[in-house]
Amino acid sequence: GDVNFDGIINVLDVVMLVGAILDTLILESDQMVAGDLNQDDIINVLDIVGIIDIILGDLLTRGKSTNQAELHYGNGILSYEADGAVAGLQLEVSSDFNITDTHISDAWEIKYSDNTIIMFSMDGSNLESKTLFSYNGTLIIESAIVADWHNSDIAISTILFPKEIALQPAYPNPFNPITYINFELPLESEVSIQIFNLQGRLLNTLVNGHMNAG
Repeated sequence: GDVNFDGIINVLDVVMLVGAILDTLILESDQMVAGDLNQDDIINVLDIVGIIDIILGDLLTRGKSTNQAELHYGNGILSYEADGAVAGLQLEVSSDFNITDTHISDAWEIKYSDNTIIMFSMDGSNLESKTLFSYNGTLIIESAIVADWHNSDIAISTILFPKEIALQPAYPNPFNPITYINFELPLESEVSIQIFNLQGRLLNTLVNGHMNAG
């Protein structure tokens, strides 16, 4: 963990790892070895979380371990769901985007380049909001790493949400006796879908209530 070989493991070592991940700093081979805490031959957010774990020591409240995590994006917002406490995230991304607002606490750091986004806790605190940041443009997540304080092997899935509300044509049309209607929600919304005949008379209410984005 002592990446700069000053005899102390501290935030300076974290800063060096962040620079290496974002390609703003080139580490020597012995520094790479020192920074690769989990010995997987890759420097990433798992190693950053490992160094912060060492720094905090007994002050760290680890919370519940995480087994599964979902990342939701595509509608100008990146959010997440997890079944335990999250210590850090690293995203490899593509396309043209710009982060406009962050929703993480001051105790969390977010750093990013054109192709990589890193977020991690500096004090062991949990994320206060399921929304991580807002952005404009187009964001595509190519791969993701989610870390907890237990070095868990976390299964990660990404869900791409639509940019706007859309109601697709019913199919098949004409139909007998069944038809399907697809619709898309960029955000959690109150939804009502009703069927009328040609005379404007309400025949049926298919949906009337709160629905998740997707």
